Amino acid sequence: MWRHQGLHCVTSQGMVMLLVLLTISIPPHLCDGTPEPLKSFFPPEWGLTHLAIHNKTGDVYVGAVNWIYKLSSNLTKLRSHMTGPVVDNEKCYPPPSVQLCPHDLAPNSNVNKLLLIDYSQNRLIACGSTLQGICHFLRLDDLFKLGEPQHRKEHYLSSVTESGTMSGVILSEGHTSKLFIGTPIDGKSEYFPTLSCRNLMTNAEDADMFSFVYQDEFVSSQLKIPSDTLAIFPAFDIYYIYSFSSEQFVYYLTLQLDTKLTSPGASGEQFFTSKIVRLCIDEPMFYSYVEFPIGCTKDGVEYRLIQDAYLSKPGRQLANSLGVSEQEDILFTVFSQGQKNRTKPRRESALCLFTLTRIKEKIKERIQSCYRGEGKLSLFWLLNKELRCINTAHQIDDHFCGGALNQPLGGTSTIEGIPLFIDKDDGMTSVAAYDYRGNTVVFAGTRNGRMKKILINSVSPTIPALLYESVHVSEGGPVLRDMLFSPDQQFIYMMTDKQVTRVPVESCSQYTTCTECMSSRDPHCGWCVLHNICARHDSCERADEPQQFVSSVDQCVDLPVLPNNMPVTEIQVCLKEHH
Repeated sequence: MWRHQGLHCVTSQGMVMLLVLLTISIPPHLCDGTPEPLKSFFPPEWGLTHLAIHNKTGDVYVGAVNWIYKLSSNLTKLRSHMTGPVVDNEKCYPPPSVQLCPHDLAPNSNVNKLLLIDYSQNRLIACGSTLQGICHFLRLDDLFKLGEPQHRKEHYLSSVTESGTMSGVILSEGHTSKLFIGTPIDGKSEYFPTLSCRNLMTNAEDADMFSFVYQDEFVSSQLKIPSDTLAIFPAFDIYYIYSFSSEQFVYYLTLQLDTKLTSPGASGEQFFTSKIVRLCIDEPMFYSYVEFPIGCTKDGVEYRLIQDAYLSKPGRQLANSLGVSEQEDILFTVFSQGQKNRTKPRRESALCLFTLTRIKEKIKERIQSCYRGEGKLSLFWLLNKELRCINTAHQIDDHFCGGALNQPLGGTSTIEGIPLFIDKDDGMTSVAAYDYRGNTVVFAGTRNGRMKKILINSVSPTIPALLYESVHVSEGGPVLRDMLFSPDQQFIYMMTDKQVTRVPVESCSQYTTCTECMSSRDPHCGWCVLHNICARHDSCERADEPQQFVSSVDQCVDLPVLPNNMPVTEIQVCLKEHH
């Protein structure tokens, strides 16, 4: 080694492999600190409502007003299917007798309210708002319409036009599939159940499509809002924000009118409450129905209006902090402050966490106390009276799925989540999360079109959540609830009513020095010594070798390679030393 004009120059046969690697072509944006432009899809007409990502192909399906789109993973439009406008009148029911309807018919926009991939049948289920809420079954490959059943009353799900209020879960076993579906009904309790379990037939035109999984003279796989409830509270409805399955249960997170705080009648101030609803997957008579108030409190401030939720697994560090397994289901939620203004809640919002173990324990304790004859069923909106719990000898364990007695059951206390992060300015509207190399990374969309990246590795107040980046994605409009990862978890897709955008989970390349890279606190990023760039561990060659991948700022040594590359035959490397 010799010193020349502030340079350390090294010649060695051992450097030949390094020189070969140094000549590997690196994309320009990795060298100049400029992140790649975001990929977006802008439809000719606004009104996007829902998003679905195929878990194998990565194809993107988008629900909108009057359209369903199929996009490639980089958001190039591949196919489109028109669903409206439809000549209709929401007062006409059902569509087969629409010609007999006394009301005037006119073209109505068809708002997509449900978009689900039915993997077992290689099809897309797209349910709209027209003709009392019928659904299109579309082939995944080309959006060819396989069927549009509309011959029986079960084929109509709900004519409510507000998107983001219906939610469904498809469960398949062998050759049979069923759909758990929750929807607001807009006062039409005689037509629509608010919650039901339906058969999904192989043939999209089968008359039994959407038939109830169980039905006899007295009981069926559905819950209806009683007309007596609507007589007392005309505005009562249930809005289904998020749904998921875990073990043998299906869960819903809902918003509904709080009948304890809201005065009877159509006038007066309205208050809302968030609930978590649970049903057993294999109990078709809905005897297992349980609902609990759910919310979050931080420094005496209550957050009670659920905006979105996302089921995930904790990273290693968060799991250790919670005292749970890394395989435990955890639920990230976003709540807005207060209980008023369901459609325009306050900007102040909270990111909170629930473990499914805690939720199941609270539900089990409530069922056990009721079967000891303690208290009442406490489900006024469904029962319209207070029925006492009946003392019944029954073994209640974690897998109990109800019986003819002591059902349906309501919780009497709020299940409180763990507050992780409070946003007082932007207003969080959506959430998604995943585990990256032991770190739990949460992505939160906001009302003003931003995406916040938050690191959650502990629930201890001494190790608070870290907001490490905020990305401007869209002008103006709020980020909608369907925020989904690509199958390889390299990207997250987010949507407003005007655009779909693919955002990399990390933008390490924007940091041009080791100090910048490590000071960003992005858990994806480290300094790749070999290429002198900020990069992910899995995109840095030899990252597992000693001193090849810097993961903390105190390990940074600024040794830029001069020149950036050279021929393989060259055996002199000069390193510029900075102090």
